[in-house]
Amino acid sequence: MISEERLAALSYATMPKMVTNTLPGPASSAVLERAMKAQSPTRPSVRGRLVIESAMGAGFQDPDGNTFIDMSAGVAVSSVGRNHPKVVTAIREQCEKLMHSAGLVNDTTVRLAEKLNSTMPDGLRDQCFTWFGMSGSAAVETALKFAKAITGRSQIVAFEGAYHGVFHGSLALTTRENFRARFGPLMPGVMHLPYPYCYRCFAEMKQPDCGTLCGKYLKHKLTTPNTGADDVAAVIIESMQADGGYIDPPPEFMKMVRDVCTEKGILLIIDEIQAGGGRTGKMWAHEHFGIVPDMMVWAKAVGGDLPLSGLTIHERYREKLPLASQVITGAENALANVVALANLEILTDPQDDLIGRAAIVGEELKAMLREMAAKSRFMDDVRGRGLFIGIELVSDKETRTPLDLKRVGAILQKCEGQGVRIMSCGRYGSTIRLMPPLTATRAHLREGIRALASAVAAVEAESAA
Repeated sequence: MISEERLAALSYATMPKMVTNTLPGPASSAVLERAMKAQSPTRPSVRGRLVIESAMGAGFQDPDGNTFIDMSAGVAVSSVGRNHPKVVTAIREQCEKLMHSAGLVNDTTVRLAEKLNSTMPDGLRDQCFTWFGMSGSAAVETALKFAKAITGRSQIVAFEGAYHGVFHGSLALTTRENFRARFGPLMPGVMHLPYPYCYRCFAEMKQPDCGTLCGKYLKHKLTTPNTGADDVAAVIIESMQADGGYIDPPPEFMKMVRDVCTEKGILLIIDEIQAGGGRTGKMWAHEHFGIVPDMMVWAKAVGGDLPLSGLTIHERYREKLPLASQVITGAENALANVVALANLEILTDPQDDLIGRAAIVGEELKAMLREMAAKSRFMDDVRGRGLFIGIELVSDKETRTPLDLKRVGAILQKCEGQGVRIMSCGRYGSTIRLMPPLTATRAHLREGIRALASAVAAVEAESAA
């Protein structure tokens, strides 16, 4: 397993390191002011306090020279860290040969498809093919089109709390209200069923006493006449729900989803965009549940420093897709391909075993966080697998009342003030999500947790005053 010393060499020598007394500093403020005028207001980052100018490993620097530990890995993208030496070398070697492939077949694309094939779990490995895109939303859109073409059906089942993208079709699957508002009517034929958010069970029951009620309801909906689910092409589900609250579903539920899809001839599409790529201690998070999808969408960690996404499909469906029916001019970029190949080589290196390390270090972090939560007024449920960890923030542990957004925001800003970037998510915006690079050292991660504990304690004290 890779040593802490080798991991440390991939990042800035000293981080966090704050050189300005406030955020944003003067240089960052000037960039943000220009961004507010020149960039779309629909991009959340233009309303924030952080500006990124350079990055290395598990950290990044702003224009003022502040150095941050990124406990979000660029929103689960930079799993091998930013500007990994193997990635930089791959870019330098490829950029003088070919970048845009112009839709022609190129060896880098073929090699990437073959490499992805080799990472698939049993049931897909050596029995699949891959379509390439440039964003997770694009991969989901393509999955929807392909599911309808393959089955000849029109309806899609998704889940409450889902995030599958923000394009027109994928947005119909996503449930976060601020993404959907004012963009309707969205794609018809989408049904949302309960995801097993056991901490906030809609039926106020507990696993396993509930008998996996969410799975039973799904089966009822898909197998009972006159429920309205009479033309379902696919069920799409995140292997572990991300934006909805970093939720680790019961394995029994995921197996029930697979079983009912098989029973009814419905395609199972698993979204691995945020949880996939080794983050949970398995290459693909659905491997924890012993199930095999018909299609799998992926992005983020595979492409890393360059935009790349894809849809990997079981071989049995190849002949059911219309020839030359799905093209994206900028896809299959040779530069993005070699970066992805480097990322996959790094992630799957058996000597370094970053994925196995993620499982071990994740358990260490959860133990630390649970100890903190036991002493905290606001921190409650700690959950997840590997370096995919969610922490519920509540104002009352008995009622599980979500902590209000003002205080959640104050916690995040206090983390930033200490040089640590942490993000939130969840149905109420009150879940802390930790998704650091797999190359972050234990020292980096402990410092990130220390900053979070300090920030939570400070806001608790302010609330008590």
